[in-house]
Amino acid sequence: MSSVGVFSLGASEGSSDKIVINVGGVKHETHKSTLMTLPGSRLAQLVDTEKPHSELFFDRHPEVFSHVLQYYRSGKLHYPTNLCSVMLEEEFDFWGISSTDVEPCCWGAFRQNKDAVEALAQIDPSVMENDQSSHTRACQPKIWALFDNPLSSAGATVTAVVSLFFILLSITAFSLQTYRAINPHQMYVVSADNSSENHNESLSALPRALDAVELVCSLWFVFEFVMRAVSCPSKLSFFMNVMNIVDLLALFPWFFRWCSGSYCIQALGFLHVMRCIRVLHVFKLMQHVFSVRVLKHTLRASATALCTVPLMLFSCTLIFGTMAYYAEFEQIDIHSFVDIPSSCWWAVVTLTTVGYGDMYPVTVQGKCVAILCATVGVLLIILPVPIILDNFIKFNSLLKTKYSMPRK
Repeated sequence: MSSVGVFSLGASEGSSDKIVINVGGVKHETHKSTLMTLPGSRLAQLVDTEKPHSELFFDRHPEVFSHVLQYYRSGKLHYPTNLCSVMLEEEFDFWGISSTDVEPCCWGAFRQNKDAVEALAQIDPSVMENDQSSHTRACQPKIWALFDNPLSSAGATVTAVVSLFFILLSITAFSLQTYRAINPHQMYVVSADNSSENHNESLSALPRALDAVELVCSLWFVFEFVMRAVSCPSKLSFFMNVMNIVDLLALFPWFFRWCSGSYCIQALGFLHVMRCIRVLHVFKLMQHVFSVRVLKHTLRASATALCTVPLMLFSCTLIFGTMAYYAEFEQIDIHSFVDIPSSCWWAVVTLTTVGYGDMYPVTVQGKCVAILCATVGVLLIILPVPIILDNFIKFNSLLKTKYSMPRK
């Protein structure tokens, strides 16, 4: 490194094995044989030369070198808790010492400090991460910020509120359209031969008003989607985003309905669900709220623990479902445990502490299995809670630190 100077003072041939190491103005005296205990380190390479040295000077942190020299003497590397772990790792790298040699008594604090620094570096106070220099026109970044970043300007905040209003209005209108007392022309009556007959009745004033509301909301969604698609920094990233795909699919029921003039309720049921999923935009509009950002980072850091729960639930469901089936095998003719799949349904309902009551054991051994299944279910639910809570507290503190840091 250019900030480091190494100087040597000539020594007489009769000089002893002692050597003086001056680090940042603080002199340390030791034996050359002590420095040779770590052959791959920087000091061992310097003293293992034909040219003798009586004093070496390094323009480095003197306090860190005290722990480094103690590592040469005792073979144990300890971590000073009053120093930054990033600076310590840089100093260790300079002296040719691996940070993994830190003693177990200090490793927890060293790793925790380092993890906090890495997590803090991943927190970006701005969501505008894309390079706006790639835009061909100056108005594109402004349009994109207007529809994507509610805190970029007062107009963007108004746009976000209007978008949220139309989302809630669209979901409300869609829900009311399925209410039979309001919209009787959507009622389906199943006859004896299982055929469906659609009773077309004249539309009342309220269904017509709901249709008008849906039309206005759909026009806003089309306008918003087109403006965001045109002004986005990267077209590929935009169309690969999950929420943008949901927005696009949510427009299909409207197009099919107004182009064909008919309600394809059963054929387009999945696409109608996309309209309700659109309410997740609330989280996007609130992504700048402090608590929402803490929750987002918490869930991301707890992904491993959260992914373990479904795997354990599947395993426990299979185990307890099989146990319940054979425990209730004698009562198979008068009860619901007729096969293992149905028993697994009972197991998953019991493990998740839902307990519908549609199936329950009647034998003694079956009740014992039920008690064990319910106990495991409670433990299964509470196990990831401490991990999530710990991550929430950690990121709550880190985000407060990030926001309080001055911009550089």
